[in-house]
Amino acid sequence: MRFVTAKRGTSLSWVSLLGILCVALVLMTSVLQVTHSHPNGQPDHDCSLCVTAHHVAQAVVVVTLAVSSKPLARFVPESFTPVPRQRFVLKLANRPPPVPPAFA
Repeated sequence: MRFVTAKRGTSLSWVSLLGILCVALVLMTSVLQVTHSHPNGQPDHDCSLCVTAHHVAQAVVVVTLAVSSKPLARFVPESFTPVPRQRFVLKLANRPPPVPPAFA
């Protein structure tokens, strides 16, 4: 599904339209959060936007693990031995000789 734009030859794919939609939604919600207010000036506990804005991440205890490792065997890579190859490949040497036609 492609949409043709005003210029000839250029088109927008559905991925780019989805990206534009996501950017527009982020901008719209940021404007709503900035302009959000209540008559008494205090956050309302029944307002879902106020609850999510003032809900902070819970503090957790940091867990550290002492990790130690011992080498079991020494790693030695195998030595590289190059495979001998032909310098030039002759294509005529790879096919069978031509067969005379049957009708001759």
